[in-house]
Amino acid sequence: MPRFSKSVRVPYTPAQAFDLVSDIGRYPDFIKWITAMRVSEVRVDETGATHCQGDAVVGFKGFVERFSTGVVADPDAGTVVASLIKGPFRALRAQWTITPLERGGSDISLEIKYEFRNVLIAMLAAANHDIAVDRIMSAFLAEAQKRYGPAPSASVPV
Repeated sequence: MPRFSKSVRVPYTPAQAFDLVSDIGRYPDFIKWITAMRVSEVRVDETGATHCQGDAVVGFKGFVERFSTGVVADPDAGTVVASLIKGPFRALRAQWTITPLERGGSDISLEIKYEFRNVLIAMLAAANHDIAVDRIMSAFLAEAQKRYGPAPSASVPV
């Protein structure tokens, strides 16, 4: 199964980073190929983790796909995990992990494992996954600067 990951070190607090990546309803505001997102079935469990369903519409290079994920946002663990419910994938799992740094700031990592049902879409994704993950991280960093102010220094990939 294809897999890709990326980490960045940011000057934002773990709480800020977590709030940003767990705010899936606002993804269409700053990730240009997510054209719509509906969040439903929101509940908070006894540990404080939020569970919901995210229904996304994604448009990329002339393709439009819809898919649904179950999302678990656990502030204590610093993780946001999305797992496939239905869509054009055979399998999909995306995990954000926010790790606090001793000197302030956070490491934010994203790991995505996926497999498309459609061979053409799979080939398109394989040819563009490095670009896609870089654009995802850039979109999140730009949104963090909008929400929390500019970083005192540039983020350094880890």
